[in-house]
Amino acid sequence: MPRKPTPYFRKYTKSWYCTIDGNRILLGKNKETAFARFHEIMANRHDLGSEVATCYQLTQIYLDWCLKHRAKGTYDNHLRYLKSFIESVGKRLKISQIRKKHITAWVDDKGYGNTSTADAISTVQRCFNWAVEEGHILRSPLGKIKKPKRTRREIFYTAKQWKQICSHVTDQIFSDFLDFLWATGCRPKEAREVEAKHIHRNLIVFPASEAKGEKHDRVIFLTKQIIPTIERLVEARPIGPLFVNRLGNPWTKDAIKCRLNRISKKVGFRVIAYGARHAYATDALINGVDPVSLSHLMGHVDTTMISRVYTHLSKSPQFLHAQAEKARAG
Repeated sequence: MPRKPTPYFRKYTKSWYCTIDGNRILLGKNKETAFARFHEIMANRHDLGSEVATCYQLTQIYLDWCLKHRAKGTYDNHLRYLKSFIESVGKRLKISQIRKKHITAWVDDKGYGNTSTADAISTVQRCFNWAVEEGHILRSPLGKIKKPKRTRREIFYTAKQWKQICSHVTDQIFSDFLDFLWATGCRPKEAREVEAKHIHRNLIVFPASEAKGEKHDRVIFLTKQIIPTIERLVEARPIGPLFVNRLGNPWTKDAIKCRLNRISKKVGFRVIAYGARHAYATDALINGVDPVSLSHLMGHVDTTMISRVYTHLSKSPQFLHAQAEKARAG
């Protein structure tokens, strides 16, 4: 008959321990606290995994699962945040020891903005919630954590501003990339990943497996202004991404950001790749494109996201005045 678990003291570490199912568990240095911890563990013995496994081990199991079952972009984002999280708390912290204060200290130390902070916290919470769903642990030790409201990217450009931005681009390869963003209103990630195999006459089609959300094909409609550029790039690069840097490598998110940061200093205002997409949506609405059609052009499943673009229109009093006239026309 196996021996009943009981706390014991080790002189060389000056700490109390207990051994349950072959697993040695540190209870602490104070006897009273150690015994209280022991009774807590025994009361929740069916959740012993939280006492034995570390947060690091859990994140590795979760990332292995993400690699198999989630899109590469999702995996990369989770890897980045979870790696940073483990660097903050250390590889030896047990799951049962993690507290909200660890999360707060981590994001505060990183100096993330509101959106990145919210994403970082959500990623760690998702990891622990997944562990509960899969039966690795009984419950998440994190629970609800207050997250800052994500900051919406309100930046968009007029045609004059975009022309000013492009005037500071001296190489054709990056100029082609910016022209494509402006002409199609696509996501920067889509521009970075488009290949000749995705081109179907005047359409670019990403199959659902490669599209955001992985539920529907993503169709980008090419206008006559950008088709010659695409045809030239397809001829030059029949295999692999169409938009590449001087070394022939696909553009990365960070490389694009660095290029645009340098342009920002020259033009005197912030330049981001997503600004072209916002400008596309805003101009389309001003020019009379209905929200339903625009949602299809931009790859949204409904008009919810498009409705948010109307916040940009508050910066165009001429447009709003014209709409006011239409409201009581006739």
